[in-house]
Amino acid sequence: MRVADKLDRVLNGRLRRIFWRFGAAEPVRERIENRRLRKCNPFAMEIVYQRNEASVLAALCERYGSDKGEVCSGRKTNPRAWPTHTYTDFYEMLFEQKRETLRSVIECGLGTNNPSRASSMGTTGKPGASLRVWRDYFPHADIVGIDIDKDILFAEDRIRTYYCDQTDAQCVQEFKRAADIPVDSVDVIVDDGLHEFHAGRCLFENTFDLLKADGIYVIEDVTMRDRQAYAEYLADCGRQLSFQIVKLHRPGVALWDNSLVVIRKQAGRQAAFTDRS
Repeated sequence: MRVADKLDRVLNGRLRRIFWRFGAAEPVRERIENRRLRKCNPFAMEIVYQRNEASVLAALCERYGSDKGEVCSGRKTNPRAWPTHTYTDFYEMLFEQKRETLRSVIECGLGTNNPSRASSMGTTGKPGASLRVWRDYFPHADIVGIDIDKDILFAEDRIRTYYCDQTDAQCVQEFKRAADIPVDSVDVIVDDGLHEFHAGRCLFENTFDLLKADGIYVIEDVTMRDRQAYAEYLADCGRQLSFQIVKLHRPGVALWDNSLVVIRKQAGRQAAFTDRS
């Protein structure tokens, strides 16, 4: 764990709240990062959009307590120490036309409310919130959730959850056997787990085979350091997949980790991962 992360934990998130709200060095950091990213990925796209205040997906996030989005940005009802993400703005563009056809979703990270766990949502967190969002948003999909915290596993209508340590390849394979999920059968996989590159890479390499041709794999809460790491790593995978680094800017809030890595499986191709250990 980095010194800044240890200090932030001791300060109960105050360090990040200060950075999120002010982010004085953000423009300089952004320029440096963009320069690095463009070295191996010279193409970029900028989208300016008007928010959909009637967003079904954002409303579901508010209903169940997920931090992926909210209907009205900046509402004082947000109980978390960090600003709500704006992932639902992007997800609706990605999935709105597929709501009725998607059949299978896997998400890593149920949202533990145990403060001793890494990437905890805090004591006010609501485990399983995102899984319930996906279940309601995709009315015909089965939702599978995995988490390292065994105390928050549960089962509901069209939702089942399993223990899994995403940093352990053998544990991920054991989850796949326990859940009995066929290869090439999953429409969407979302990594909202540990939010560290080594963990994200391990889960990706051991679950990507479950994804359908043209399926979508999303990694959430990607920091500047990890955006660069993912860009370099995924570029080495060649034509087996395509990927985008998506940075979602919010007014008055530093970018920080409000970013996604979106990976699409190329039909008819098998991914070959490079050993960079």
